Amino acid sequence: MTKDENRRRWAGTARTATAGALVGAIGGAVAGTTSLLGDGGFSTGAAVVFGGGFGAVFGALFGVATGAVGGCLAVHVVRRRIRLARTLLAVCSGVLIALATAWSLGPEVDQLGWIVLAGAIASTAAWLCAPWCLRPLRAADSPA
Repeated sequence: MTKDENRRRWAGTARTATAGALVGAIGGAVAGTTSLLGDGGFSTGAAVVFGGGFGAVFGALFGVATGAVGGCLAVHVVRRRIRLARTLLAVCSGVLIALATAWSLGPEVDQLGWIVLAGAIASTAAWLCAPWCLRPLRAADSPA
């Protein structure tokens, strides 16, 4: 592998991590805010500041980890099969975010719907972001 190919692979992984962090921060902010809305101990402003702020931070951390793992796995198949790499990125993101949601909410049966919804949203976001994320990895195939 040449130095240029290696640089492009890291650029693709960095893009998946960045996309994961952004999507995770937005999702975490929304989830954190909605979890505190209606709680008697928090006003609407406090729910947005505390729930949204902490949710965004934790969502970004989980998102960057998920994007990096998915990007590293996609690197191995993107050159031969772009659709498989895109699917791998989406499935990996959905499963890891669903596991993180189950860890934060608890594995109770009444939380199962939220866990599945979080995984489905993460998977869909990863599928939609995949062409941008995987572009540097595909570029390694094109002749210079």
